[in-house]
Amino acid sequence: MTSSGGSLRAMRWDVGYASDTHDMIADFYEPALSRAIRYDRAVGYFSSSALALIAGGIRTLYARGGKIRLVASPCLSPQDVSAINRGEVQRNAGIESALEQMLDPAQLRADEAFRLGLLSGMIATGLLEIRIAVKESTDGRLGLFHEKVGVIEDCHGDFVTFIGSPNETWSGWVGNAESFALHTSWGAGAEHARWERQHFESTWFNRRAGVLVLDFPDATKRRLMERFPPREADGRPLKLPDPSGGGVMIPSWLAGEGLRAYQRDAVNSWLEGRGRGIFAMATGTGKTITALTAAAQVYSAVRRDSPTGLLVLVIVPSRDLVRQWEQNAAEFGFLPVLCHGDASGMWPDRVRRLFGYLDGVNGSVGMIITTADTYTSGRFQALLATHGGTTMLVADEVHSLGTQRRLAALPEVAYRLGLSATPRRHGDERGTEELLRYFGKVVTHIDIREAIELGALVPYSYEPIIVGLTEAEHRKYQDLTSEIGQRLGGAADFDSMPESAKFLLLERSRLVGHATGKLSALRTLMSDRRDIGYQLIYVAEGAHPLSGVRQLDDVVRLLGSELEMRVATYTSETAPEDRQVLQSELRAGGLQALVAMRCLDEGIDIPEVRTGVILASTQNPRQFVQRRGRILRRDDAGGKVSAQLFDMIVLPERPRAGAAATFQTDRRLVARELSRALELASGSMNGDVTPPSSIVDALEAYDLLHLTDDYGDPTYWDSSKDNDVTYST
Repeated sequence: MTSSGGSLRAMRWDVGYASDTHDMIADFYEPALSRAIRYDRAVGYFSSSALALIAGGIRTLYARGGKIRLVASPCLSPQDVSAINRGEVQRNAGIESALEQMLDPAQLRADEAFRLGLLSGMIATGLLEIRIAVKESTDGRLGLFHEKVGVIEDCHGDFVTFIGSPNETWSGWVGNAESFALHTSWGAGAEHARWERQHFESTWFNRRAGVLVLDFPDATKRRLMERFPPREADGRPLKLPDPSGGGVMIPSWLAGEGLRAYQRDAVNSWLEGRGRGIFAMATGTGKTITALTAAAQVYSAVRRDSPTGLLVLVIVPSRDLVRQWEQNAAEFGFLPVLCHGDASGMWPDRVRRLFGYLDGVNGSVGMIITTADTYTSGRFQALLATHGGTTMLVADEVHSLGTQRRLAALPEVAYRLGLSATPRRHGDERGTEELLRYFGKVVTHIDIREAIELGALVPYSYEPIIVGLTEAEHRKYQDLTSEIGQRLGGAADFDSMPESAKFLLLERSRLVGHATGKLSALRTLMSDRRDIGYQLIYVAEGAHPLSGVRQLDDVVRLLGSELEMRVATYTSETAPEDRQVLQSELRAGGLQALVAMRCLDEGIDIPEVRTGVILASTQNPRQFVQRRGRILRRDDAGGKVSAQLFDMIVLPERPRAGAAATFQTDRRLVARELSRALELASGSMNGDVTPPSSIVDALEAYDLLHLTDDYGDPTYWDSSKDNDVTYST
């Protein structure tokens, strides 16, 4: 596992470095890398001597499991470029030929060749990724990529960026007259640092017009390892996984007592069920690690008893989770192929090569991690149909696969494992039943209270904040409810409702979510918390049905401008590379709060977060359960011992005389809001405390004292006819 290094912030850095006034390597490069867990670099030219030159600083980065991403231009001569542009040489073949020039051991000193073994060791262990960039005009003609940007990040989320003239060559760092400007993620240069980091991310993910980014050719990678055998950080030869996949195993830190008892029981129950079942485990209880342990166990059996290889196919709902799964899978020895919209365009070729390997090598193992959207695409399905070997399917957030389109795409495979804190699909019994039929029954269940008792999550306090509707909002709510009743047409569930009724349900959810009183309640709450960090603020999606104003915009103005807090938005429109930066800044304290719309509901791990504020939630219990889970993750290194959850509850005024026509409508609203409050309170440290008098009064006034925290089977309203829905912007 990655261990912590020194702090970049603790160092005194100059605003720039020049070869005539600094020793570029001793003054900057090596001290920066010795404190790093990540190094990103885009350069105009790349050579093997440059790799060897920087290996001294990289050794400590390698030892602590840090990672390097390198984008470089191949050393294409003008003649090479001309031949490719004239069509005399295929583009990829020409690039690969140019890369061959950097792999000649005769051009290197012995110590440089030794250091290159360290770099090939990082490639072999997945710690170094290289991509190739070329300039591409609109007519497809190639030119040179000649940018130089570097980003070095430490374990605290701080980073420095440098942009300037040096290439990753010996002469660029030592021999030439070179210079670069340095920016830090803290202090006056923070805005420049963020821009330069985002610029690198856009290049890495091939998002820039006119810049073509390709994977480092596998053939070149193999020749690099052949000519410079991979070495450990201490210089010893690196023992690579054997061709049969024997490198896949439960990591040493999980051996013995490392796996919790409930995780071992979960794996054993799943194996006893012949490799079918669902882990219903609360957020933070280690579903991913438990699933990977099960995969390692399956591989041991397949390798022993089956003549074919094993494919572990992992399906996740979002790109953010792909990255987290990749990191965890690497600790078990898997080298996964990533398949999603932001992955390299080469993933179909990688999948084909993987299938060829699995079909041709007995006892082999491979892994694919893909998003649900990519998995159901025709391109992926066509590739999957060519694989006939043994497969284990792992579905993270398995409830997301319950739509008819995704259910229809699920393959007939030997081993099936579903993961979710809340596997039941809200308002979709058919989808839930089909998921259970495919994956099997729930074989282990760890709820939030058990997770806290087991020490997997921190305890929390729950504070409901009562908010009312304005008179105009209340009238609109009544009108929408009346119109919904007229348009339901006897529909038995949400899927069978007319589209007009679905739209009105959405509109009513938005109205409650955007209740105007929530902004003033937030102002009161945050006025006393303006110096506190590590907070997530969940806001309503869409815009207020009456004013057309987005709650997101109001909240950012309130916190950022009025209260002068350091906040940023985190929505479906936030680019993947920006999401990583925002999460890092929240962890490091550069941001005090993220204002989120739904995107932080599932899977994102920011254990430093100590406070959650729910301004709005759909009536799908999965959403508020997941949001609670985000703030309860342990952060032992940061000294986190508990968390706070604030929840905006919308309640109408007490029923008035002569208001019989609106009583049932208001009663349903109160029931929905308070059932969520009872569920969230039931797992909290203060769950046994008498609820606020306003809640007790509302329960009495609307004859709801029989409410329980069993939200999964409510008896106080007909959920099939009065069901709020999740929605996106």
